Amino acid sequence: MKYGLVLAGGGVRGAYHIGVWKALRELGFEITAVVGSSIGAVNGALIAQDDYELAKQTWENIEIGDIVKLPPKMKERSNLFGIKNIADIITEIRKHDGLDMSPFEELLKQIIDENKIRNSSIDFGISTFSITKKNAVYKFKEDIPEGEIIKYLMASASLPGFKSAEIDSDKFMDGGVTNNMPVNMLLDKGVDNIITVDIRGTGIYRNFNLAGKNVINIRYEEPKMGMMEFERDCIIKSMKEGYLECMKALGYLEGKIYSFKTEDYRAMRGIYSKELIEGLEYAARVYDIDETKIYSVKELIEMVMKEYSKYSGEGNLGRKLKGADDNTFVAWLVKVLEKGKSDFIKEKLSALGTNYDAASAILYFKRKK
Repeated sequence: MKYGLVLAGGGVRGAYHIGVWKALRELGFEITAVVGSSIGAVNGALIAQDDYELAKQTWENIEIGDIVKLPPKMKERSNLFGIKNIADIITEIRKHDGLDMSPFEELLKQIIDENKIRNSSIDFGISTFSITKKNAVYKFKEDIPEGEIIKYLMASASLPGFKSAEIDSDKFMDGGVTNNMPVNMLLDKGVDNIITVDIRGTGIYRNFNLAGKNVINIRYEEPKMGMMEFERDCIIKSMKEGYLECMKALGYLEGKIYSFKTEDYRAMRGIYSKELIEGLEYAARVYDIDETKIYSVKELIEMVMKEYSKYSGEGNLGRKLKGADDNTFVAWLVKVLEKGKSDFIKEKLSALGTNYDAASAILYFKRKK
């Protein structure tokens, strides 16, 4: 089936888009059109070029200095808007009427191939906002003059606080200011099958009439970094999470937090309740089990119980719980529940949240050993 793809803006969280793209490629989904705002437009351009390896390598190696000209005294070199940088950033914005994004323009000149985009079978569109005319601007590649695609990408990605982009004497700002998820661009093209990817970026999310459309929504529920926080490990993890969540959204994997092989998960659902498996997932998170791999339910049970055993000894549980980490606390909670205090704990300590579900799942599998 053919699909149109909508990529929302969200700064460095755009790494998640690349993981989604990887999944779509592996599954053989045919993308006929891609539109985006801000970093979504940039990643959309790479998709239109069909340059997956280039996109992956760019994201794996990107640094904050590739996006913005850094203030000389900046203290946190990986997080532009880190607390220690705020004073310097404000000074820089006031001094130069916005942060300088010329490094990003140079990066785009290296990775964006306008000829490939124009000759691609994939339609491509950009959302931005005209400061001069105070209105949203939507441009498909056929509407953009030759040689100006990078200019419009810069226009779409010029966040508030950064220098505005200029095209033909008009000033532009980040597309998220007016429409961070430009689904309307595909609706205007008559696209019926649409995949949207929301990376939790700051901006306006508009509602559109989707009656009669087949829309698959993929959302980055728990971003691992801020929009301008360039931690390499987090970027790589975001790509992996985008891949896994796309596979879940399309029915090829299952799970709430962790990813299970569909056939195995459905077989296990014939034995265990959905709530029990979710409790197992909460427990796996407590014990810091890697969320970016694919498991069988049995594998995760074994890993959780192995980790739990490290914290369940009397030596650990005998310590004062005040200030204890979740690992120790959940092990203590299992012991309390084992003594039949379930109703009391649930009623009196509702703030336990998912720790209760984690402990309950561990207790079940402990009894079944």
